[in-house]
Amino acid sequence: ASNRKYLKEYFEKSLAQGCRAVLEIGVDNNPDRGRSSTAVILANKPDDVIYIGVDLNDKSHLNNAEKNIYTIQTASENIQQVIEFARSKGVDVFDFYFIDGWHSINQCIIEFDGYAPYLSEKCIIGFHDTNHHYGPMWLVEKTDRNIWNVVNYPDDPLKDFGIGFAWRK
Repeated sequence: ASNRKYLKEYFEKSLAQGCRAVLEIGVDNNPDRGRSSTAVILANKPDDVIYIGVDLNDKSHLNNAEKNIYTIQTASENIQQVIEFARSKGVDVFDFYFIDGWHSINQCIIEFDGYAPYLSEKCIIGFHDTNHHYGPMWLVEKTDRNIWNVVNYPDDPLKDFGIGFAWRK
């Protein structure tokens, strides 16, 4: 519950800063309950903001060109493939980036560093599962505080696994 509240809060901050494009790694794993990060983002996304979702599984049921919602079935480390797909939808940089894929330390580093060149200066990055999985925990702990503002919210173990955000200083 608190994860969704914070995700909505930071996504709305991004929208207030003029967010034009969203990248989400790990898409919609709770479609029946509408409780996923994808559900929160899509419920609050204006139609003119482009959403690109990356997942190993086919999530094309979410695609809706009229609402600028697009998914690509690939591994998140296929960065050039994802960027080419985004560019085909008119996106060169992302203003909101949510990482909720495979939670290994190495994978989180790939997703953070690999997509960094494609993030706008005002981009807000969200990290899911920051209090229970080594990759997101490490990423929040090791993100350079000289470059990034970082917040991490405690979790309620009965409801969620923590969430954190970073944005450039």
